[in-house]
Amino acid sequence: MLEKYLLKKQIRHIVRTVHIKKWHKVPHITLIYNFRLKRAKDKDIAKIIQNVASKYSVIKFYYDGFELRKGDGGYVLAFKIKPSFELKRLRKEMYNKLKPFIEQRPDVLDFNNADEFWFHATVGYRLSKRNCEFLRRKIQSFKRTYFPAFALRITLLKNSRIVYEYDVPTGKLLNRESSLSRKYYAKTVKSHRKTLQVEVSEQSKSKKQKIWLVSDMHFDHANIIKYCARPFVDVRDMNKVLIKNWNTLVKKDDLVYFLGDMCFGKRSIVSWVSKLNGRIVFIRGDHDREKIGDDYRIIRYKGYRFLLIHNPERVESFNGWIIHGHKHNNDLINYPFVNGKKQTINVSVEVINYRPVSLDQILSLNLNTVKRIESVADIKK
Repeated sequence: MLEKYLLKKQIRHIVRTVHIKKWHKVPHITLIYNFRLKRAKDKDIAKIIQNVASKYSVIKFYYDGFELRKGDGGYVLAFKIKPSFELKRLRKEMYNKLKPFIEQRPDVLDFNNADEFWFHATVGYRLSKRNCEFLRRKIQSFKRTYFPAFALRITLLKNSRIVYEYDVPTGKLLNRESSLSRKYYAKTVKSHRKTLQVEVSEQSKSKKQKIWLVSDMHFDHANIIKYCARPFVDVRDMNKVLIKNWNTLVKKDDLVYFLGDMCFGKRSIVSWVSKLNGRIVFIRGDHDREKIGDDYRIIRYKGYRFLLIHNPERVESFNGWIIHGHKHNNDLINYPFVNGKKQTINVSVEVINYRPVSLDQILSLNLNTVKRIESVADIKK
C-alpha cells in the first residue's frame, strides 16, 4: 500500500513508452488465482484468511526488477517479487486451508499448485511475441526497481471488488467499507510503524555527549510520503513523529550533523531548527533555499576520516568514508545504509528508521569488515 505510488508511476511510464493495451492500473500480488466457492460463504473464506495471516506480524518482500514470462493468453510483463520465507509460507498455508472450500478454474490449477509459486505484480499481459521481444530489449534501459515492501492488507476480491480485507498491522478483518476508510488506513499505518519500531519511546540514560547524523527530513513535504513510501498518513503525522524521534534521542548539548533538505514549504529552516535539540551543523541540500551551512565538511573521529556531503555523486574521489543523504531509499542497490565497497554511508531518514543515527553506532559495525547493510533495521542486535 505504501509503495503503490512508485509502482503506478513506473507502470504509466512503461505503458506510454511501449504502448501496452492490457495493463493493471492497481498494482497487486495475486496469492491464489481465480476460484469460486463450493460450500462456503465469503465471510467463511475471509475468516480462513484471517486465521492463517494472524500468525504473521510482518510480511516483508522485495520488488526486484522486471521479468517476462509466457502465459496461456500471451506474454506477461511483471515486477519481479523476491518473497521472504514468511510470504512463501503464508501463501502455501492459506492455499491448503482454502482448497476444500473452493473450485478452481482448470487453467489456474498449475499456477496455484506450483511448488515454486510465481510471486509477481503484473504490469502488462496478453502481449504478443513481437511486443515481448521489443520489451525484452527496452526494459534493459529502465531504471531497476528495487526496494523493500510489506504486505499490509490481504484482500478477498469478488468480481474485481473488495469484499473483505485482512489488515496485517492491526490484526483485524475489515469489510469493504472499513477497508476503503481513510480513518482506518491511519490506524493501519500507525500500527505498522509500531511493528517496525519507527517511533522512539525511551530516552537514553547515558550522560555522555554524542555525535549524530541525519539527512532529508523534508518537513512539510506532502509528496515525499508517496515518493519514498514513508509510513505516515500526512505531513502533520510525519512532522510530529520526526520531531519526537529527534528530540527523544538527541540531548541539547549533543552535536548533530544535518546533511541537507530540512524542509519543503513556507516555513524556514531556522523555524524548524528551533524545534530540534542539539548543536546542529548544517550541510546544504538540493532543496534548501536559505544560504545556511557548508557544501561539505571533513571530520576525523576515532581513526576514521569522513566526508559529510548531501549528494554523494558530487564526490569524484575521497580517501575515507563518505556520509551522505539525498538518495533516500530510491537507489538502495547502489546506496544502502552502508556500502562497504564504495565506502558510503546513507543517512537519509528512510534507511535509518526515521531518527538520527549516532557516529558511535556506525563505528560499532566495524566498518572495515562490512560489505553491505541495507538499512538500520537490518543490523543484527
